[in-house]
Amino acid sequence: MDLSLVRTFGQVVESQSFTVAARTLGLPKSSVSRAVARLEEQLGARLLERTSRQFRLTATGRAYYDGVARALSALTDAEQAVAESQGEPRGLVRLTVPTGLDRSFLSGLVTRFISQHPAIQVQVSFTNRKVDLVAEEFDLAIRGSRHLQDSSLIARKVAQLSAWLFAAPAYLNGRQMPRRPVDLKKHECILSSVSFDTDTWELTGPNGLEPVEIKGSIYSDDHFFIRELVLRGAGIALMVPRADDHQTGALVRVLPDYEVQGLSAYVVLPSTRHLPRRVALFRDALIEGFKTFPAMSMLRSRELGQREPE
Repeated sequence: MDLSLVRTFGQVVESQSFTVAARTLGLPKSSVSRAVARLEEQLGARLLERTSRQFRLTATGRAYYDGVARALSALTDAEQAVAESQGEPRGLVRLTVPTGLDRSFLSGLVTRFISQHPAIQVQVSFTNRKVDLVAEEFDLAIRGSRHLQDSSLIARKVAQLSAWLFAAPAYLNGRQMPRRPVDLKKHECILSSVSFDTDTWELTGPNGLEPVEIKGSIYSDDHFFIRELVLRGAGIALMVPRADDHQTGALVRVLPDYEVQGLSAYVVLPSTRHLPRRVALFRDALIEGFKTFPAMSMLRSRELGQREPE
């Protein structure tokens, strides 16, 4: 089997266009069309149904593409790894992260990494959807402990965090500050449908675990949106602390002796994929960067008995 024919077919499917595939490959459109026809002849099967303007995969074509796509991706990675070993690491690294991750922290980390490795490109996708790293061709992910059931992944724990209760001064003005977890029942709470139970907060305090049922009018799976709601005085929410909000007084910590514990963050990558040098370098940068993650610094300060910023 001529591998160049398979590559050309794969590019046509990925581009969803003979014209775009030809441009990507640097070939005449007629050459691309002939390559697909030769592949079909060698296989003895029709892979594409063509019209004058478009094409679609046949059932056989879809099955064939699904079978060769990963092999082609692995071959490309291997070729790039050889090229990288001969000189400066280069190429694209794709990372998927949850929407609640501190953007200031991540943007600083990515900026420093690119300044050290200017031939590498980094693509960051924010989503709370559980991404299939292999099928969607992502190199790395940052995930919480609730999204690590897939045994085909390699996970490195990079942070053990706690969530604290926060509200804006505008919300607390004229309201009685909660003194015990049960007091939260009298307040408007903003509910996350991703990280925490939507109707019960498992708070840990001086007396150990104290679950409390809460209520609220707003639910969201986007932590950035929840933070904005809190800043606008919409209610009380559980959030992983960020130094900037806490230090400026934009937010007030509610029930400072209580928190939700056991929140872990992991750097994750597929175990079935060859690890190019560019990906290994970015993985190491993520692991090292999380040592200075703002929330980690705040938690360490508390553990050392230092005074929290007001």
